[in-house]
Amino acid sequence: MITLAKYETIHRAALEDYPLSEEQLGFTGHPLELLERSESNTTYTPIVIKEDDSVAGFFVLDTGDDKFNYTDHQQSILLRGYSIHPAYQGRGIAKTSMILLTKYVKEHFPLVEQVVLGVNEANKAAQSVYLKSGFIDEGTRFTGRSGVQIAMCIRVS
Repeated sequence: MITLAKYETIHRAALEDYPLSEEQLGFTGHPLELLERSESNTTYTPIVIKEDDSVAGFFVLDTGDDKFNYTDHQQSILLRGYSIHPAYQGRGIAKTSMILLTKYVKEHFPLVEQVVLGVNEANKAAQSVYLKSGFIDEGTRFTGRSGVQIAMCIRVS
């Protein structure tokens, strides 16, 4: 069973054994890097994607002003650093976690009306997952740390 849970220190060992390829790291940050940033950034909420009791993925929900690179909508939250552990890829976990995402946000961030994200133009696999999960490409493009980013959003309501 796939679930989303707020990161706790018991998850750290699994994230230390979380190998992402150079290609993947070109598109996303490593979970440990994002955790380190979350220690000094109060707008970051680290989330683990779990398959039963195992950590299968990771991302951060960010309520800070960086979301305005993606949207003008005040009641939005930014999805950052999304990844699935390589051992768990190809099993539908990404798609399931995206379905669970809107429910999780609605429950834990009740004022949020939409989730926004930026996906690298070259990352076709991630674009496909997001689009199949209901995210909409509203046509906004901007240059990120690793190239052109496509801004996408999904309504939470």
